[in-house]
Amino acid sequence: MIFKNIFKLPVILIASILLMLSACSTKNDGLIYVNQQRLEKVKDYISKNDTFYLNAYHYLIEEADNELEGIVNPVTNKTQLPPSGDKHDYMSIAPYRWPNPSTSDGFPWMLKDGQINPMYYGDDFDHARLSQMFDAIETLWMAYYFSEEERYAYKAKQIIKAWFLDDLTRVNPNVNYGQAIPGEVDGRRAGIIEWKRISVVVTAVQLLAKNEMLSNKEMEKMNDWFGSYYQWLKTNPMGIENDNGLQNHSTCYDYQMVGLARYLALNDEAKDRLEAAKIKRIATQIKPDGTQPRELGRTRSVHYASENLLFMSMVAELGMPLGVDLWNYSSADGRSIQKAFEFLRPFAEGNKDWPYKEIGGVYEIIDQELKPLFAIAGSIFNENLLNKDIELIHLLNYKQVLLYPVHQK
Repeated sequence: MIFKNIFKLPVILIASILLMLSACSTKNDGLIYVNQQRLEKVKDYISKNDTFYLNAYHYLIEEADNELEGIVNPVTNKTQLPPSGDKHDYMSIAPYRWPNPSTSDGFPWMLKDGQINPMYYGDDFDHARLSQMFDAIETLWMAYYFSEEERYAYKAKQIIKAWFLDDLTRVNPNVNYGQAIPGEVDGRRAGIIEWKRISVVVTAVQLLAKNEMLSNKEMEKMNDWFGSYYQWLKTNPMGIENDNGLQNHSTCYDYQMVGLARYLALNDEAKDRLEAAKIKRIATQIKPDGTQPRELGRTRSVHYASENLLFMSMVAELGMPLGVDLWNYSSADGRSIQKAFEFLRPFAEGNKDWPYKEIGGVYEIIDQELKPLFAIAGSIFNENLLNKDIELIHLLNYKQVLLYPVHQK
């Protein structure tokens, strides 16, 4: 494959600052990306043998037991060499780009919006193994939290060590080569969205640190990685482009940046970003009638409108401990997160037909993503956002059930 190197800025190291911040982050008892009050509420349900939550817990433990036998698959296992020549650099291709069938060499690659090229999941690249890593760590930290069995924590630590600590296999803290287009560009800002679930690693590290399962040296290296990645996101041209973007990539960028800033004890930076989100995200991405035109104009409109609003809601939750209220923010002309939910509500309740394009199947994606969005947001903001007769709890997967107990008034 042919790649053109465009962004090769050195990663900014801030080890001296992180040495000071290490004590702050490791002593923080509160989890950043998940709400411990909800977790404890679910834990109580489980202890009382509540059938619904107990079933979800049993499924979690079954999946976690499977993960105990899993083989760690680090970034260095890919079969394609990144343009840098360093297998420690994460690399993926644009999921909706395909070789051109009209040319002998397949170039230039074509855009098929919403249609994923199977190469995206191949061993040549890192997207599939990154997703597997995030899935495994999330399953394991959750199993550890709810069961208090250390075997799950130690397996999570094994994966974290391979991906972030061991010099032979660790991933470099950049996304220089994410969502490349062969023959055109080595990496794009879109690649950063593939790292939105770095949140599960932050949570796992917080739990391991709280229970003294990471040594001081391991915590120093882990904090150095988080800090270097944060600085890359903040200063790299692709990160800056996301910061100034207009759709879901920028919302997911904020989700990473606010959470990492809070972890690194950079609360002023987190607050500044949250305050800026009122205009840069909410007032820019949502119209006064509640529509999200840049998401609704896609070929997978239900998916993108749901995902963008989900991450907007999770960013709003990140702001709560810092006193920034995005949920109740409204622009002078009425643009708000709540207005976006109001627009989507009749479609989630089945009172209106979806008028936009959705190649994934409208009703399937409404059930799989739109309705769960209302359940999750209702749990976050402690409100009923849909008709109470709609049993949202049965539309959530087992992890969502355990993380977001459905609000009931």
